Amino acid sequence: MKYAWVSALLLVASLQLSQAWDGATLYFGLAAFTGFLALLLKKLVPAGLAGLAVMVLAMAAGFFAAKGASPDRDPTWVLLDTVPRLLTAARPAPATPELLVPGLLLIIGVSTVTVLSVTKRGTALFVPALGSATLYVAAALLTTGRADRYGLTALVLVVVLALGWLIIDRSGPVVPPAVLATALAGLTLLAFVLPANGFEPRKLVTPPVTDIAIANPLPQLAAWAAQGDAELFRMRGPEVPVRLVTLSRYSGASWEAASTYGPLGVVDAPDLPTGGRFQDASVDLTITGLNGEWLPGVGRPQAVSLSNAMVDPDTGSLVVADGVKTGLSYTVRGVVETPSDADLAEAQVPADATRYTALPRLPFTLAEYARQATANARTPYEKAVALEQVVRLNRRPDAEAPVGSSYARLETFLFGNPGESGAGAGTAEQFASAYAVLARAVGLPARVVVGFQPVPEQNGERVVRAADATAWPEVYFSGWGWVAFDPVSGNGSGPSAASKREVLNRLASTTAKPTPTSLASVPPLVQPSAVQPDAVAAPEVRQGFPLWAFAPVLLLIGLYAARTSRRLRHRAAGPVGAWNEVLDSLQLAGLRPKPSRTVPDIAREWGEAGTHLAVMVDQAAFAPPPSTPQQHGWRFARDIRKAVRRKASWWRKVVWAIDPRPLFRR
Repeated sequence: MKYAWVSALLLVASLQLSQAWDGATLYFGLAAFTGFLALLLKKLVPAGLAGLAVMVLAMAAGFFAAKGASPDRDPTWVLLDTVPRLLTAARPAPATPELLVPGLLLIIGVSTVTVLSVTKRGTALFVPALGSATLYVAAALLTTGRADRYGLTALVLVVVLALGWLIIDRSGPVVPPAVLATALAGLTLLAFVLPANGFEPRKLVTPPVTDIAIANPLPQLAAWAAQGDAELFRMRGPEVPVRLVTLSRYSGASWEAASTYGPLGVVDAPDLPTGGRFQDASVDLTITGLNGEWLPGVGRPQAVSLSNAMVDPDTGSLVVADGVKTGLSYTVRGVVETPSDADLAEAQVPADATRYTALPRLPFTLAEYARQATANARTPYEKAVALEQVVRLNRRPDAEAPVGSSYARLETFLFGNPGESGAGAGTAEQFASAYAVLARAVGLPARVVVGFQPVPEQNGERVVRAADATAWPEVYFSGWGWVAFDPVSGNGSGPSAASKREVLNRLASTTAKPTPTSLASVPPLVQPSAVQPDAVAAPEVRQGFPLWAFAPVLLLIGLYAARTSRRLRHRAAGPVGAWNEVLDSLQLAGLRPKPSRTVPDIAREWGEAGTHLAVMVDQAAFAPPPSTPQQHGWRFARDIRKAVRRKASWWRKVVWAIDPRPLFRR
């Protein structure tokens, strides 16, 4: 019965902890019973040695499971490194060996200590409570309280604890209702108050950041187009564009990707927040021919089932430092922004997004062309739609067109004379780059994405080929996030065709073509035009209640728990324990007797209950063990404690339950 109770506690707490991982329920459920291995070993060796043997085996297995991430490091470093890896992984963490190790070792350690602790007779069964609380608090911190939003698991644990203490341990101390209330309050405090007030254990770990020099894949679009039907990867999931890399920096000669990447669980937020409307998308991908370090994903990645995947938190680009390999299978979950046409119609753009509007030494021809194209536009959205139409007008996709996205190449693409190589023709690289540069020239935050458009599904699986590779520009709107545009065909996954048509009809720009201007007196450096300031109010930042304000509450809870534990130990110790409880009461009331006084001398002052208890204490201390069960004596101690408390001053009665002085009495 006792072991079944311990198993139930460990199983509930372990399953609660498993919610911090994705797909770890089975592993953690089995780990909850590993303590019984120590129980079997206890028949051969002492309990301490049995527990040590189980933990050594567990850590050895953990080292071999996690060493793949750091094959050249010593075992201690590998095991310690699993903690920062876990704290910098996505939520929930992928169920990879190196990320499972810290959670499994915690459960195995708690399970071993808990099972061995209940083998002793007369124990108060406090270790199971401490062990289950440890696992519960770990789950609350790793999930910032999301694992038990309504406190149901905490309630289950307290109920199971109460049943064990009140039914199984009948010969032991009876647990006061205040202890159960305190336990529930403590778990609730840790599970809800701490995470809600900004306590984030990930901030205690400095996430590893890696500098990776990776080539811009835009010029590769022409090579992919030439490969045609060559298979790159396969995917299962919703029909959303697959993103390979987002390019946010433009030097005037080419687009550049971020060079600094970190784990997916980095706490730092992106430089521009996610929009107010979005949907979650999860896809399964299998690499069949794609090469390089870039890892295909969807939307803004939230979780990847690869522990070695790293991300640029601002753009969401995923990389694998040692490169993707044929046969690699993984799952990626991301957030896809889905603003409505009505949302975009009146949306504004942030005025301080200089990273996404920078254009070093912008030629006057491009600046004037963008100004003319958007002269009649009233809102940022109308500017974005007008530019999409202007870039597409009288220009054609050509897989054999010259590559490049420099100012010179874009001027040839937009303004080149008929017959000139690359004039009016280009790949998705030129269409997307021209759009992004013109958008930045009129103050719209823009960037370029290299990826793949979804293809028709075959037997539940989409085969993505080289010909499906493309590039598209995105514009950021305050409150709604990044919105894709398609200057190649005008379709894509951004605003609806009806919404764009309505804008173009109002602007009457379906046939208009801006005239490029070239004047010798124009300075070589032209700044982008100013746009309307951000009209969307910044969300109010709610300041959480300071964490330090709860320190006194935690201290009081700790003192009360320590005093209760001491009283329970006294109750389990027979007459001697009962007399120690009397001495504690005298100290709390300020009536502590002198050390030279004897037990009968002190007890006589408290009437018949004191006399009876003194006799029992003398017999327990000096007489041979009785042949018949001895009276407990706790009833007399309780009567004396009540009499003592009545003589105490009012302020001593107020702090009676939390006064720490008895804890230091020998």
